[in-house]
Amino acid sequence: MEEQRKSHKGLWVIGAVVVILLFCAFFFRVKKVSIEGNTYYSSREMEEKFQSNIFEKNILTFWLMQKLSLTPDLPFVREYEVNYPSTNEIHIKLYEKSIVAGIAYSNQYIYFDKDGIVLQSSDKAVKGIPLFETKNLTTFTLYSKVQMEDDSLLSQILNLANLFKHYNVNWDKVIFDSKNEAYLYAGEIQVSLGKKENYDEEISALSSVLAKVEKNGQTGEIDLRNYKVGGDVILKQPKK
Repeated sequence: MEEQRKSHKGLWVIGAVVVILLFCAFFFRVKKVSIEGNTYYSSREMEEKFQSNIFEKNILTFWLMQKLSLTPDLPFVREYEVNYPSTNEIHIKLYEKSIVAGIAYSNQYIYFDKDGIVLQSSDKAVKGIPLFETKNLTTFTLYSKVQMEDDSLLSQILNLANLFKHYNVNWDKVIFDSKNEAYLYAGEIQVSLGKKENYDEEISALSSVLAKVEKNGQTGEIDLRNYKVGGDVILKQPKK
């Protein structure tokens, strides 16, 4: 008799657990996923990334996965916030990595972030994003770091791209010659930058000058290949 009571009690416990699990599976199932801050993918594509398995289709298990850092790792996103407006809705706010510039190589345009991670590629140039032009062998995989035959050239590119952003320099393109010497083009101005590991001093001095030149609508050339700290930045204008 005692064993029967224990057996019945065990069945009741199992039954109660099953009922609770079924209730949770039904009551907390995800009905809506809203995405904010996405530019690289559509909202539908992003929703699929966050609803790829059965555990992500339930609010409770999704929350648990989030706490255990088991939710999707998106290489093009710096971070994202997850909120739960209701028992059936997930709202995700993305903070995407920013494109700082692109590399034009062999009819391909490769756009990357501050660390050289490829965020986008195209056979057409994206309007408004400045470019580095090179003939150095360049390969890439989306969401991985750009690979170049000459590693030092990639270091030059990343150094320049981040300095341009830091000093708010408006530029159109940088062309590298066969010796990897850099030539900056900003509007009607050409700047010879040479080949260096770090262009901080040159770009710091150049930034304010370019702003004035652009405001005045001037044209000409600036040579910073032998620039020294505190030196003058001279614009050589074409003879009239």
